[in-house]
Amino acid sequence: MEEKLNLVVFMREYPSGMAGTKRVQNFLDYLGNQKGMIINVIAFRGQFKQQSLKGIYRSIPYRNIGSGVEMKLSHLHRIISYYFKGLRAVASLRRKGCPNVIYNSGGINIENFPFIFFARILGFKLILAIEEDYTFFRDNIKVISKFKCWTIEKFDFLNCRWADAVVAISNYLRIKYDRLRAKNVVLIPITAYLNHDSTKTAFNDPLQILYAGTFTDKDGVGEIIEGYLKFRTNHENSMLILTGESAQQRIYLEKYKNVEGIIFTGRVEDDQFYKLLRNADVLCMCRTNSGFAQAGFPFKLGEYLATGNPVISTRVSDVELYLTEDDAFLIDRADPELISDVLSQIVDDPVKARLKGLNGMSKCKEHFSPDMNGEKLLKTIKMIASN
Repeated sequence: MEEKLNLVVFMREYPSGMAGTKRVQNFLDYLGNQKGMIINVIAFRGQFKQQSLKGIYRSIPYRNIGSGVEMKLSHLHRIISYYFKGLRAVASLRRKGCPNVIYNSGGINIENFPFIFFARILGFKLILAIEEDYTFFRDNIKVISKFKCWTIEKFDFLNCRWADAVVAISNYLRIKYDRLRAKNVVLIPITAYLNHDSTKTAFNDPLQILYAGTFTDKDGVGEIIEGYLKFRTNHENSMLILTGESAQQRIYLEKYKNVEGIIFTGRVEDDQFYKLLRNADVLCMCRTNSGFAQAGFPFKLGEYLATGNPVISTRVSDVELYLTEDDAFLIDRADPELISDVLSQIVDDPVKARLKGLNGMSKCKEHFSPDMNGEKLLKTIKMIASN
């Protein structure tokens, strides 16, 4: 009889969340079908409103610990309770007589250190999914968040010493952790389910251009907006839809709230969000050429390509490892002039543009399949569990 394997996933948001949550959920959809594997998710101090703090989502049990707790003195009693509940949750999910494995979304930082340290004491093997290099992080955020990001950088040596495997989202991160002599470094890129409307044969009227994300500095949102406004001077029958919600999003909202053609939707629930992507005509992934953007990999690119719609993408990180000029509209940098020019090319030759979109969808299926990348993760989990 095959030995059971116990997998506990550490997250920030679950089941509702942003792109990082979707990536893990796609893995869990695949892993949840594996016989002999027990899976539980713990979400620590998530800020997204969840339908329930504890339950089962897509057959995977989950619990949220410390939801809504803020790291400030007035919440001290809640912070203490949060850590006690979190440690108890970790202990309760350890199973005797089988390998116990933690999959942690992100690296070690000042907040999750106690939970990971305790799990190691209890005998859990550790997989760290590294998706960013915070030595390059320069965004203007709250002081407490800056401190947490600083600790991610300073605790990087623990990532190498404690992790039994590192899942890197980009080649830059794979090479970095190989050089740092981390154990069992494996490249697993983004994941996305196909989201194509085969009945759509023409662009919308008006044309719909879409950006979805967190509006951080690396995302080139300002360049996308200014590029759209240049394009709109000759193509008024168009709109730019920007989805997502954050402190930085509110800055853009205040600046452009009365500009004709620009629509800020805020955060959109999953069913409506994927419908928006599917129905859009052009999807923009215009990350800047910053070190932070180059080190990671754009989560949204997979979901964009999965629609079969034309995608504008900067040549950032590993993009050209997966895509050519036949698959997307690749530009050298996030630049309003380049974005405006590409938008004009798309409306001038919609047949060519839509063909590129379909080619991009084929590349998504080839490189970003949840099943294919889920199998890579499964092999990694089994490998460290068997050692």
